[in-house]
Amino acid sequence: MGSFAIQKRLIIAGLAVLLLVDGALAYYSMKLSGSRRNPQQVLAAEKTQLELLRADVKRAAEIQMKIPDYVKAFDKYEGDLPLETNGNSVISEELSSVAKTTHVLIEDQRFRQKDVPGRDLQEIELDATVSGDYPNIVRFLNALQRSKNTYIVDSLGLESGNTGQGTAPSAPTGLKVNLHLRTFFRKV
Repeated sequence: MGSFAIQKRLIIAGLAVLLLVDGALAYYSMKLSGSRRNPQQVLAAEKTQLELLRADVKRAAEIQMKIPDYVKAFDKYEGDLPLETNGNSVISEELSSVAKTTHVLIEDQRFRQKDVPGRDLQEIELDATVSGDYPNIVRFLNALQRSKNTYIVDSLGLESGNTGQGTAPSAPTGLKVNLHLRTFFRKV
């Protein structure tokens, strides 16, 4: 009787193993059939990819043909820049003039000069504090944007500090903005 119980358990274990293997093969078969695509679908996908690549190549060729025009435009732009010999004074004079017409006050002007590698240009960075009311500071920045000289405003920051409570205000209307900008000049 003991051998029949062992035979029964072995048969059940064998069937369980066969069922597991059958399930694994069914899963694998489903994966294989699901990953197979219709040849027409493959062809359509590859045609779409080919058209995208052709469009990219065409656009790159158009850009490459326009490079000489871009180089000429950059050279013209650089040729129109003011000379470096009077760089700081040109900036100071223009900023003072714009500040006067927009009714703001410019304080703490700090200039830093450095050469632009690979070009006959000098970059001048300016840090300054602009004081005034909000609309006048906006007019000041708009006037710089419309200037014949190029000014790149890198950052603006509201200066914290004295708001006029108990002591004299730090600005005519209490607003001070730290300004960091750059401009470029042509080397002689």
